[in-house]
Amino acid sequence: MIERGLAANATDYKRVEQLRTAMWRDMAKIFESYDAFLCPTCAITAPPLSECDDDYIVTLPNGRFAGLDMTCHFNMLPQLPALSLPAGIATNGLPVGLQIIGKRFADEQVLSFGSGIEAALS
Repeated sequence: MIERGLAANATDYKRVEQLRTAMWRDMAKIFESYDAFLCPTCAITAPPLSECDDDYIVTLPNGRFAGLDMTCHFNMLPQLPALSLPAGIATNGLPVGLQIIGKRFADEQVLSFGSGIEAALS
């Protein structure tokens, strides 16, 4: 990742900045109607030890991204507070997580949602 970063030029940086702005605008529209956005922390349960994150960085034939991490999208959007918490065990016995993303400046609300969900799951 460091080598890819060092190889990036100003055009690459600007392209990411434009993507981030478009992502922010799309998310802002969602929060016009909803208080929070809930999604899994990861797209699948833990992969086998023989695999790594790079094995899941692929676009499927149907156009969907087959990555593991569902948090990186929101790492690019510092305007939105995000929280991940354990949500239970999948049918294969592995843990799964829930990610709560809130409106801009709604950090306390996201923490409150997390606390309520955690209490409900206990």
